[in-house]
Amino acid sequence: MSINDFTKIKPIQGFQICPFCGGKTEYAGISSGHIFPALHTGQMYVCRECGYQGSFIIEVDDPDDVKEIKEALHGYNENIEKSMFSFPEKWRGFWKIMLFLLVAWLVIQTIWVLIIIF
Repeated sequence: MSINDFTKIKPIQGFQICPFCGGKTEYAGISSGHIFPALHTGQMYVCRECGYQGSFIIEVDDPDDVKEIKEALHGYNENIEKSMFSFPEKWRGFWKIMLFLLVAWLVIQTIWVLIIIF
């Protein structure tokens, strides 16, 4: 492949839509990893309608395709009972107990430090 072959490729100037709801997405920039801040995890997009944040989006040129994809996603999403981003119900009790234990530990440590100081 030569450089001239790459200049023939037309970039997509169409529509960028959300893979969950079919809504319009905005470019949010390049994000860095939380654990490894120097590691760039890629381009991030945000959906205006459902709040999706991620690097995977659907790009199409034809407005009719946007309508078809949005209708297909809408039909698919009607069958989903809970939001994909909700916290699993079976773990809520566990995390409530963990939060209680953490707060109790902090209170005990604070009291212990105050006893030692005075």
